[in-house]
Amino acid sequence: MIEIREVDETNIDDMISVCDPPIISEAYKKGVEIKRIWLLEMLRTYGDVGLVAYFNGKPAAQLLTYPEKADPTSLKRENVLVVNCIYNPLVEAQGKGIARSMVEKLIEKVRGKYEFLLTHAFDTREFLSQAEFFKRSGFREMTKEDLYYSFSGRELKESYSGFWKEGEEYRRSDEDIGRIMTFYEPVCPFSYLWAYRAKEIVKEIAPELETRMLNGWEHPEEFVSRGRNWMLVNGIPIKSLPIEKEKFKEELKNALKT
Repeated sequence: MIEIREVDETNIDDMISVCDPPIISEAYKKGVEIKRIWLLEMLRTYGDVGLVAYFNGKPAAQLLTYPEKADPTSLKRENVLVVNCIYNPLVEAQGKGIARSMVEKLIEKVRGKYEFLLTHAFDTREFLSQAEFFKRSGFREMTKEDLYYSFSGRELKESYSGFWKEGEEYRRSDEDIGRIMTFYEPVCPFSYLWAYRAKEIVKEIAPELETRMLNGWEHPEEFVSRGRNWMLVNGIPIKSLPIEKEKFKEELKNALKT
């Protein structure tokens, strides 16, 4: 049996649990608590954060949304709803059209409230790529990863501008030389987890240096002014992630030498 429900204060934890990894660390738990606080704020301010799907009574999939205007690192357009992600990891619930049904329900739910749905369709390297999935669901491609759905038929001129937007010009600042900074977003527990793991790896390489961990939504000017890079070491943007540990270490060492 499949049931799709709107997320409210009674089933926030169901939405969060969909993404839980097999091993839950203390850092991940901290990321979950940050996300829970953020979800409550979104619900109480805007009344909606998306959908959760149940398969035989068990939380199986989630579709997370928020108004673009809520993100202080974005263009903050009034008529754009960001589809942050859609995820269905439960093996027995796959291949049953759950994700497609969630998108269809979302489209009908917000029709008339927003002019555009916008997503930055990152690749989880699992199942069908998010970009391909959204294209099949009627979204138009703007860039390789940025897609939008238009209720009016009009074209959306400017693409995704939130936390995961990269490629903006960044000039090394004197104030960042000799410092290490990581930024995370409150929308995903893994964002905090990666920032924490990065801090731990820095301790292995350069224990004398302190790493500042900042919530990008709470420090938007600091984040955006640094080209939206999630990590800076000695004023150098770090592109790899801690899950690529050896590559990440090498990039850190090179940045510290520069």
